[in-house]
Amino acid sequence: MTSPLRWQAAGDSAPAPAGLVACGALARALLAGLRPRAQAQGNGFSVVATRDMLVLFGAADTLPWLDGVRYCAPHASAPMLWLPTDTVPGLPADLVVANLAARGARLPFLLWDAPEQVLPLDQPVALDAACIDWLAQVLA
Repeated sequence: MTSPLRWQAAGDSAPAPAGLVACGALARALLAGLRPRAQAQGNGFSVVATRDMLVLFGAADTLPWLDGVRYCAPHASAPMLWLPTDTVPGLPADLVVANLAARGARLPFLLWDAPEQVLPLDQPVALDAACIDWLAQVLA
């Protein structure tokens, strides 16, 4: 079944990342890699997570690289809409925001393509050692 959003490659219009998205085992590996940095000093990262998805926010040049993670950023003309940096919906961003907000999506939100879902980003928490420990248990 194809999505009504008709996702397509971002192409040359891909924005600089402002966050990264890791799911499942990748999220646990990411947390393990961030643990030494969090224990040594503040890392400047914040996070929003579900049981199967972790969104890490930070400056583009500080976001870690881990094979398999994907990056996200706010849409240039609709900053309340965060999208993957490598794909975009085939519908206008303002219509996507209006439709999902009318359906109850809290702003800002991440619209993810695989698996397709909406994740509110309005309550990120600082990623410190205690947060990493808690997330490691929740994502286990």
